[in-house]
Amino acid sequence: MALIKANTHFPYITTIIVFTALVIMLFLGFWQLQRMDEKQQRIAHIEQAKQQATLSLPKVISEVSHYQDYQAHATGSFTETLFYIDNKLHGGKPGFYVLAPFNTSYGVLMVNMGWIENKGARGEMPSIKLPSNRGELTRLEGIVYIPTNNAFVKETNQAFGQFPALLQELDLAQISQHLNTEVLPFVLRLLPNDSTDLVREWKVMSMQPEKHLAYAIQWFGLAVAGLTIFLISLRKRSS
Repeated sequence: MALIKANTHFPYITTIIVFTALVIMLFLGFWQLQRMDEKQQRIAHIEQAKQQATLSLPKVISEVSHYQDYQAHATGSFTETLFYIDNKLHGGKPGFYVLAPFNTSYGVLMVNMGWIENKGARGEMPSIKLPSNRGELTRLEGIVYIPTNNAFVKETNQAFGQFPALLQELDLAQISQHLNTEVLPFVLRLLPNDSTDLVREWKVMSMQPEKHLAYAIQWFGLAVAGLTIFLISLRKRSS
C-alpha cells in the first residue's frame, strides 16, 4: 500500500517537462558544437585558399562549391544596371552592398562593388559610377562568394527590369528575374582599391568558433543544473 501511495504522488507531468527541456538543451549544445566545427573547417579552407594562385573564371565555374573563398579573375564589361542590397551595416552605420552585372564569355557574373553608406531618405539609393571600359574589356579580381538565402527575409521588389533595383537580400534567382537572364551561381567580391569610395572589407563569418563553444558550454551547464535541481527536489519529496 505504501508503494502504491508513493507512485500515486510521483510528479509525472513535471518529469516529462524537465526531461523534454533537458533534451532540447542537449540538442542545442551539440548543435553549437557542430557549428563550431563547421566554422573551424571554413577557416582552414580560407587559409588554404589564400595559398593558391588566382583562378580563372572557367576554373571556378567547373566546381563552384569547392572554390568558395578563393581569389579569381574575370574579363568582361559592365552594363549600367545596378542592384542595391539594403540593410547592410558597416561600423554601425546602415548602408548598401552595390552589385553590378558583368558580361563575360562564360555568362553574366554578379560583381559586388562594395559597401556604401546610406545618407539619404529611406529607399533612396546613392549614385554610383561604374568603371568606364572605353571600348576595351575590363579585368577584375576578387573573392568567390556563394550567397545563402535568408529564410526570414522575403523579397518584395517585383518591379522586374526597373533599375537601379533595391533588394532586401542577395538572391541570385531574384536578380536573374530582374535581368531576364541566368547569372552565374556565385558573386565576385572585388578586392580593396584606393580609387573607389566603396568599402571592401568582406566579413567572412558573423560569429567565430570560440563563441559557438561558449554557447555549447552554457547549454550543457543549464542541462546539468536543471537535472541536479530536479533530482534534489525528488529526494526532498521522498524524504
